[in-house]
Parts: sequence; structure tokens; C-alpha cells
Amino acid sequence: MNKIISLEQMTDCEMYNPILTLSEDSDYDNRFCVIHTNVGNIAFSYYDLGIAPDYIIQDTTLFLSFGTSYYILDLKRKCILCKSDDVLSVIFKIIKFDVQSCIVFVGEMFLLCFSLEGELIWKNSYRNTIFDWSVTDKGLSIVFENDEKWIISLKDGNGIRIEQN
Repeated sequence: MNKIISLEQMTDCEMYNPILTLSEDSDYDNRFCVIHTNVGNIAFSYYDLGIAPDYIIQDTTLFLSFGTSYYILDLKRKCILCKSDDVLSVIFKIIKFDVQSCIVFVGEMFLLCFSLEGELIWKNSYRNTIFDWSVTDKGLSIVFENDEKWIISLKDGNGIRIEQN
């Protein structure tokens, strides 16, 4: 399994000779990291909000989240396929679903679903904060801060509220 290496300073990154360097906001970033991949190292920096970066490599596509940013990279061509625009909430987790052949980014107030090739399938934004989530055979189960529970279909992002007894 590939691992994320945390660095003390951005200058430490130079010894890893990254093929791509990403940054959330270089004026405020306080965390610097490197991921080893089969085609080279990916370096990134971000402002640490207490949630560890997460990533999944699917063939030659890297799905990466750190802080309030996400990137989808084509490692073979060494280019960015997709990146976050104005995401104002933290990204908690990236989940791969083999049954539906998709990747879901679970954010503080949103879900993003991508194909394994990195194309956006659907996205959902919410008014309440996502408090918890789990994988079920029916899709993604999410619990909001107000204790509402929903099952989200991986096919189209539609949700069904689960009534509580």
C-alpha cells in the first residue's frame, strides 16, 4: 500500500523530485506531504484542519483529498483531470465502491461521485453537516448533525430518508 509522507518544510520536498506539486494556498499552508506512486512522487501542501489527507489509486488515476481541496490526477500523463473549485468544507473520506464502479468523496456538507476514470457522475450539497456515514448494500448511508438518516443511491445520488421509530 502506498503511504503519505509528511514533511516538516516544503524544501524537504525537493529531495523527493515530485512529478506534480499541488497546493491549497501556499500563503497559509502549514502541512507538506508526498505520496509515492508507481510513476513518481506527488507532493502537496495544505492548511491542516485536523483531518488526514486521503487518496485512492485506481489503475493510473489518483483520487486525492487534503484540507478543503480534492484533485483527480492522470498519473500516466502527469496531468490534473479535475480539481476542487471553492469547496468551503472539509473532505473527510474517499470511498471506492466496486459494485457500482465509482469513487465517492464524503465532505462536511457534500458528496461527490466519480467514475473510476475520474469523470463526475453526480454531486450533492446539503444544508446540514454530515456527521457519520457507512457503506450498505443499498448505497451510502449518511447521518446528519440533526440525526436525519438517509440512504444515497450510488447510481444517481438520489436519497431516501430513513424514518426513525
